[in-house]
Amino acid sequence: MAINYRQCPNCGSGNVQKIIYGMPNTEIFQRAEGQIKLSGCSILENGPEYYCVECEQEWNKEQAIEAAYARIKGVKASVGGFFGGHSHVEIEFTSGTVTWEHYEQGEKVDSDKKTVKENAMQNFKNDLKKVQLLDWRADYPNPGIMDGTQWEVELVRDGKNLKKHGDNQFPDEWEDFNKAVRRVTGRDFL
Repeated sequence: MAINYRQCPNCGSGNVQKIIYGMPNTEIFQRAEGQIKLSGCSILENGPEYYCVECEQEWNKEQAIEAAYARIKGVKASVGGFFGGHSHVEIEFTSGTVTWEHYEQGEKVDSDKKTVKENAMQNFKNDLKKVQLLDWRADYPNPGIMDGTQWEVELVRDGKNLKKHGDNQFPDEWEDFNKAVRRVTGRDFL
């Protein structure tokens, strides 16, 4: 999982405390010093769950998810095999540039590069959340099979990029991811 709820979405600090609501018991009072932030008896719907000691920001899990997806600056993805051909796409959020390439037996046979409108790019970003891309495992192996369909998705971010990949095994949301790529590129992504 790439979503770290205990990392401040504002400053990136890991010096975070869990926010506890209600009347605390003795154990919570003892732990509260430096580990837990006490927040009174009123529980707010969608209220904050975490507190950053460094910048005093408060947030909940939904806000952490939004911040994690906002850090994605682009997507690079490829799928296919040597004999059936493979497709490769690069989608750059800032410039709106979409590059699609198709290869047969290792040679590029078709390509397309275009700039898409801002609303199309926003729809693609929303699709990434719908398919829960950040929750995909890093590896979907199929031991003992040497050929078939391989795939890789790389999330380009400030700092460290994230890679997800597989061999003849796919996340449950793979087809929906393919549809999202097809919508933004206008090309098949097999």
